[in-house]
Amino acid sequence: MSLYFFSAKYSNAAFKGMVDTPQDREAAANKLFSAIGVKMHNIYFSVSTAEIVGILEGNAENMAALEMVTMSTGTFTSIDTKEVIDSKSMTAAMETANKVVSAYQAPNQ
Repeated sequence: MSLYFFSAKYSNAAFKGMVDTPQDREAAANKLFSAIGVKMHNIYFSVSTAEIVGILEGNAENMAALEMVTMSTGTFTSIDTKEVIDSKSMTAAMETANKVVSAYQAPNQ
């Protein structure tokens, strides 16, 4: 499983719904995450940017399904998902790249 940083911008209608009927959106989000097979590590809200942001754990297929479900509801106007790695994985990637870099000939060389 991979880690993903996500941010999603709420629609005006979603904000209206939250103001009209205050509710725990973390619990609602976690219910969907669990149903899709995605684990929530952290979730935060930024009212000033109208976003929900956080770290999730899953795979590409589950993350795509999550985006499809949430975008189809009109809750969000955009979603940005980035796969992220920790420092240990980044170091390992650098070491692998160092070993194979000579196998690639760039078009500008």
